[in-house]
Amino acid sequence: MAKTVLRTPESLSRQQLRLRDDQRITALREIPVLEALPLSELRLLGRHAVLRVFADQATILTERMPNDYLYIVLHGTVMVNLHDRIGRDVSLGRLPVGTMFGEGPLFGNRFGGVSVVAQSSCQLLQISLDVLRREQAQLGQLMTQLRAMYRQRLVQSTLARVPFLAQLSDQERSDLIAQLIVRDVQRGEYIVRAGNRPNGLHLIELGQCAVARDDQVVGHLEEGDFFGALALMSETPATDDVRAVTPCTIMTLPSLSFFELLRQRPELTTAITQLLTERRDYIERQKEELGGILQKGIRRGDTVFVRDVNHCPPDCRLCVQACTTRHGAARMHHTGMLHEQVMLVDACRQCRHGAECVEACPSNAITWQGTALVVQENCTGCGDCVPACPYEAMTIEPRDRSWRGQLQRGLAKIPLIPLTPQAPLYQAAKCDFCAGYDDMACVSVCPIGALRLVAVEDLFPY
Repeated sequence: MAKTVLRTPESLSRQQLRLRDDQRITALREIPVLEALPLSELRLLGRHAVLRVFADQATILTERMPNDYLYIVLHGTVMVNLHDRIGRDVSLGRLPVGTMFGEGPLFGNRFGGVSVVAQSSCQLLQISLDVLRREQAQLGQLMTQLRAMYRQRLVQSTLARVPFLAQLSDQERSDLIAQLIVRDVQRGEYIVRAGNRPNGLHLIELGQCAVARDDQVVGHLEEGDFFGALALMSETPATDDVRAVTPCTIMTLPSLSFFELLRQRPELTTAITQLLTERRDYIERQKEELGGILQKGIRRGDTVFVRDVNHCPPDCRLCVQACTTRHGAARMHHTGMLHEQVMLVDACRQCRHGAECVEACPSNAITWQGTALVVQENCTGCGDCVPACPYEAMTIEPRDRSWRGQLQRGLAKIPLIPLTPQAPLYQAAKCDFCAGYDDMACVSVCPIGALRLVAVEDLFPY
């Protein structure tokens, strides 16, 4: 007589879960970009993937806006574009079925990203980047694949953002990539020294540089900028020093490759000359401010606080008071540097690359959250970040400002042997655009809208 097997609700639930997992794994294996992943990674992805449908011409990603998802194209095509350093729209081509995109924030994405628009009605698989971050130890092969993809796209984006290279076709830019020499440069290292012969055209992939002549700052360069072209075309030694302000990744197109490019596309010579002339004229107009801009780190982030000095009453401190009320101490100040008709307010610059506070923190407690660097709860209050910040934007503040907190801080100064480990009594503090709140206290309280955030590119186009 056959033995009857009784199935409990729990066993049926597990069986249904396994069945759904198997169905999802089978479906994921049909996507070429995922077919080689281990079974464990496919199972994990299948449990978190969501099918999304986008209508024709729908915007999927917006340039310089936060992105929270990795996407895989299942059906239809999408178009990728960005803007070069002078604001012109540049197409990076279409992404066909099976392509992944949106991985940038996993690896930094300090370049502002790209815009992605559905070219037709399309179906995308959507996976939360938070899930990928949390499960990255179990997704080793996928993360390796995404990192390589990110690196390749970063190089392509850099070339596309250089105005005269943006005129090239996708294929021409791809051919140049194979000729580039890529190297990392440490903070403070000289990339070019005045009087030396140039060895190629230099492009900044990541980081920021200062241009100096006779120890006087005469220019500022960042992602998407180029240098060395004038000396190459005039066949003369470099007239300026170029020094890395932050850790940088520099791509160099060797001299022979550069001249071959100009031979094939002679119109680029005119484009380069025009760009250099525009840059020189702009620098000449801003030369009185360049040292202060560099010293105060105003161009280290994507945005800067500006205060309209023509409308803001000189004795008003509502913004500083609102910041103090919300956070216990002011994280921004009423002071700053005058630039045309606005004051560039002193506050954390949200350094998008090579932030000294992040490098100095032994607890990895300062991390990106959206568009701002945020001090996390695991901060020990050691204070290493305070002297590390070159712009005096970091402070150490009490975690608890109540009478209990004051008592604890007082007792901590008495040389007693604690019976239990003590939680940190202090924490690093900085402007983080009021992370965790629905508004920014300083901006919201201003009755005339004199204080606002402005994109750095809008203030300094070169």
